[in-house]
Amino acid sequence: MDIAITALTQELFDVYCAIGIKSYRQYYLHLWENADPAPYIDASFTHTVLDRELAHPNNEHFIIYHGASPVGIFKVLLHSKIATYSSKEALLLEKLYLLREYSGKGIGTEVLNFVEKRTKELNKRILWLDTMKKGPAVNFYLKNGFEILREGVLEFPNVLKSERQMLILYKAI
Repeated sequence: MDIAITALTQELFDVYCAIGIKSYRQYYLHLWENADPAPYIDASFTHTVLDRELAHPNNEHFIIYHGASPVGIFKVLLHSKIATYSSKEALLLEKLYLLREYSGKGIGTEVLNFVEKRTKELNKRILWLDTMKKGPAVNFYLKNGFEILREGVLEFPNVLKSERQMLILYKAI
């Protein structure tokens, strides 16, 4: 598979935002009042947000390419405590979005392998993430060795109450 993972730079902000917004809209409009994810998009996929996040050494953003085409994005927080694990021991995969037409092709698994390798390089003990309780992402992560730590709630304005349930997943590294 011809997959490349590229670290985000300011020159790639437009690509990152376009792929992030398109893939998010493909999967998550049902979460929002009036199918309007603007609060999330405004908090995640603007040049201002990316400038601020890239300036912080705890954040790493990446673009996923299939051949020459950008097909997804992801973000990790290098130091993020969870449960009994300190920020020195835990890495958070905060975002992973793939365009729908590239889902089911092994790309997500390759990204998880990349993130697990990064987790090991940093001598972390745990990789964790949260995901919507409803939907195909849960099964993807469970199939890739993650376990359910606990339930959570999406605390974002304008998310429908019926869609707020999340799961916190982890994988020992």
